[in-house]
Amino acid sequence: MFADLILFNGKIVTVDERDTIAEAVAVKDGRIAAVGVNSEVLRIKGAATDTIDLEGKTVVPGFIDSHCHMISTGLGNVAGNLDLSEEGGVHSIADLKSKIKELASKTPKGEWIVGVKEDDQKLSEKRHPTRWELDEAAPEHPVIVSTVGGHFSIVNSCALKLAGVDKNTPNPEGGVFDRNPLTGELTGGVHEKARELFLPEGMFGKSLTRYEAATGAKKILEENAAAGLTCIYDMAGGAEIRSVLDLMNREELPIRVRIDVSIELFPELNKLGIIQGIGNEWVKICGLKTFLDGAISARTAAVSEPYLNRKDFFGVFSTTEEEAKSSILEACGEGYRVSIHANGDKAIDLCLEIMEEVQKKYDRTNLRDRIIHCTVVNRRIVDRIKKLGMLPTIFGAYAYYHGDKLIPAFGEERLERMFAARWFLDARIRVAAHSDHSASPFSPLMGIHSLVNRMSRTGKPVGASQRITVMEALRLYTINAAYQSFDEDRLGSIEVGKLADMVVLGRDLLTEPAETIKDIPVDMTIVNGRIVFRRNSLS
Repeated sequence: MFADLILFNGKIVTVDERDTIAEAVAVKDGRIAAVGVNSEVLRIKGAATDTIDLEGKTVVPGFIDSHCHMISTGLGNVAGNLDLSEEGGVHSIADLKSKIKELASKTPKGEWIVGVKEDDQKLSEKRHPTRWELDEAAPEHPVIVSTVGGHFSIVNSCALKLAGVDKNTPNPEGGVFDRNPLTGELTGGVHEKARELFLPEGMFGKSLTRYEAATGAKKILEENAAAGLTCIYDMAGGAEIRSVLDLMNREELPIRVRIDVSIELFPELNKLGIIQGIGNEWVKICGLKTFLDGAISARTAAVSEPYLNRKDFFGVFSTTEEEAKSSILEACGEGYRVSIHANGDKAIDLCLEIMEEVQKKYDRTNLRDRIIHCTVVNRRIVDRIKKLGMLPTIFGAYAYYHGDKLIPAFGEERLERMFAARWFLDARIRVAAHSDHSASPFSPLMGIHSLVNRMSRTGKPVGASQRITVMEALRLYTINAAYQSFDEDRLGSIEVGKLADMVVLGRDLLTEPAETIKDIPVDMTIVNGRIVFRRNSLS
């Protein structure tokens, strides 16, 4: 039996239990057939075997993003949503208004203008636009601008009127309207469930055909592959799930997809008997997702100590305690695995209180309930998570990408208790890392860089006591992430019998200077033994 593909003469970082480093790896029928020294692996080379001389390059297991919103981002891109990020060329409110005005000139009056990935701290004014500034750009279109964290948006006057919302409208449960503190006038900011009054269907600028949706999903998944991602763990709804299944059924899915479905769809899923585990090696539903509080990048997470940059502000809950407890208990009572979005320590405490009650009532053996983000913690919280056996997945790139705006909001002391990779690992908790894209770039190498260095883009320390080693950070994006999606027996390491998902790096991750890890190029991405991305420099 000869191999289909052999990579040899390299540094194969297997991420097995012994952290074995090999020279070569062989693939047969989409799985790892052999790992070892060149001479042993090359014995199964046949006439039809594709062989690649790595010339000393490093190979790691395929990277896994353990929580993101890739597919909805891809659908939004093809639907014409405006990219209002720094990377999209927006550096000021004037730039933002210019982009909105240009799109409005091509859009029939009364139709939605949707902007995404706005980041106030990346704008020269260091603030969000107001409803009136959005009015100046598009006075005859409803406009909604979603911030990079996704839990806070700004709408214009036309959108407020369309929704029937004015200064006399009370805050909805689980949501907040920003107001002028003196006059009570709405300034355009809408938090959490208040956003739902304004969102156009699916948060897209236009309705999508199935072909358009699949096209958008495929494009962003190909971009993921170019960054070394071989599997993403997404939160997806009907449009996103269908687009992924359409690609899979056409054999056009570039990488693997794991899915959490909104807990709001629990009644329908339960009625149909759809529970975690349904799917295959390419696409699989892993559980339900629910939200408790706001975002870290938007500085709206529910915390026990006030934000330093906003007097007497403790963040925002996205639901009431009663609603959260009721929905989670009902789902867990039917045997569903839950992933609970909880950023601030106040929200995490609520999450743990609910899950303590769940575990008293129901058997949760090997359901691997997760805390998504689990950002602001303390030693007591870490101990409670360990006792409950819950799995945190933390932001990877945030210390680097968002660090400069987090310092004035949270302060240096609290940042030592955020994205607490060191504490979780020391407690032997199987923590994983994620991008939450589009809340931060999806590059796993940027995430590893951030976890290792804990420095902002301008070189300021961001909770340096939580630094971890390169090998530890690699595990957060490989075998630990695989465990969180019930895939540790098939993904996350380069071992015989596992699926052949691997990444060839342009430089050695284990010897690269820490300050340049994010700049390591991805030369090749292999999924199921097939090369899905190849950089021109690698023959």
